[in-house]
Amino acid sequence: MIHCSPASRNASVRRDPWQWIANTIGGPADAIQYACVLEATAPKAGNVHPVAKFDDLCFADFVSAAEIAAIELTVASSGLGDRVHSLIDQTRRRTNTNVNLGIALLFGPIVLAEEQQRPTSDSWTLNHWHDATSNVLLNITKEQSHRLGQAIAKASAGGMDGDYQPEDPSLDVQSLTDSFDVMAAMREAKNRDLIAVEYANGFESFFADVVPTVETSVRETGDLLSGISLAHLRLLADRGDSLIARKNGRQTEREIRKRAERCVDDFQRSGNSGIGELESIKEFDAYLRSEAHRLNPGTTADFIAAAVYVCLRMRS
Repeated sequence: MIHCSPASRNASVRRDPWQWIANTIGGPADAIQYACVLEATAPKAGNVHPVAKFDDLCFADFVSAAEIAAIELTVASSGLGDRVHSLIDQTRRRTNTNVNLGIALLFGPIVLAEEQQRPTSDSWTLNHWHDATSNVLLNITKEQSHRLGQAIAKASAGGMDGDYQPEDPSLDVQSLTDSFDVMAAMREAKNRDLIAVEYANGFESFFADVVPTVETSVRETGDLLSGISLAHLRLLADRGDSLIARKNGRQTEREIRKRAERCVDDFQRSGNSGIGELESIKEFDAYLRSEAHRLNPGTTADFIAAAVYVCLRMRS
């Protein structure tokens, strides 16, 4: 029997921090649950985690929602709209929150694409996954489109009023008609919502930018939770957060991006070590938790969760 020293074992883990968890995953449902819980566990600036909560939302809500997502997003022979609607419905029943609308909308097409088109062989790349996801969106039926609209309306997402209402009344989920076209609605909303951008563009940015950002950040820190938190800062700096913009306006969102950029710069100057000890990150976290968590970068957190799912499945 060959015995590895602790140093050797640590070096092995650092080479790919994902693999230990990936080895325990039996299928997409496991990966969904892991991805959602890992994202919620990481101490991301301004978000709920095990030792930080909001008045109406805590870590346990995310754990419950992760279990529901794992079940509802993998229902065999069920369409995209049915899966998303059932997830939103069950989450509201058990947690009385809309904690995972973004997760439902991002995970839904990704999971369905893998289910329908991933081969049993190893020839599955991010490019293949991107193409498969785009194909899922191109083939949403009228019935499933309507179900997606119902799900979005049921979730009652924050800030969906004023300038964030569609000019075309037929695309308004709050006055849903049988002819509602979710893809047309997403294209209309793409200039003001990051998830709508992905639907409109076939998840191009998600696979080209978001997933690589998470991969790079985990590799640089050598740790899943620290890497997830760093990726969150990088995405905020690069893209902002449409949930923050909906609730507070574009000027506030731009200020968030500048503060996130300073945090990332400080991390780079620190020599990629001690991310949790950087004063700028602590101050940024405190700033985001002010104003009754109106500055919560929840959309960015949803993107992180979906990217973690992909990272795990690419190793499963």
